[in-house]
Amino acid sequence: MRPLQLLILFCLASPAFAAGQLPTHFGDKMEAALSCRSEWSNDWWRSYFRQYLGDPLRVWGEAEWFEAQNAKLGDNTVSEVFVSLPTSGALMVGALIPDQIETVRKKIEASMGFAFVPLAGSYPRYLSKFGSVLVGLPNDQTKWYCARWNLGNRP
Repeated sequence: MRPLQLLILFCLASPAFAAGQLPTHFGDKMEAALSCRSEWSNDWWRSYFRQYLGDPLRVWGEAEWFEAQNAKLGDNTVSEVFVSLPTSGALMVGALIPDQIETVRKKIEASMGFAFVPLAGSYPRYLSKFGSVLVGLPNDQTKWYCARWNLGNRP
């Protein structure tokens, strides 16, 4: 075999090129989006998740939910990620973390260097100065998301 053919075979056999494998930039892109520090659209995330995570597990709550392959985000292991549907009034990307909100919050603050403040309400919620939200769920899981409202002037 020629060197170029060997290189092509090596690249195709590499885990980085396998379908459904998380790319090395997954954590950086997701952490930027979840902390509300990047620009994005529903269509971009839907395409990105399909490319690297496959088909959605379900459509629920005006969002598509995907298996997160135990990605590490904000030093937390994530079970699922979600993005709002294009028909939703919100531009939202988020993650479901199978851990209690206080544990999740402390890990994000320590690893990413920003703080959350508590919000009043009947269930635990926190907000960062960037607009990132943590919501504690009754089943000891946490949703971490960034939402922007579609006012008709965004893609």
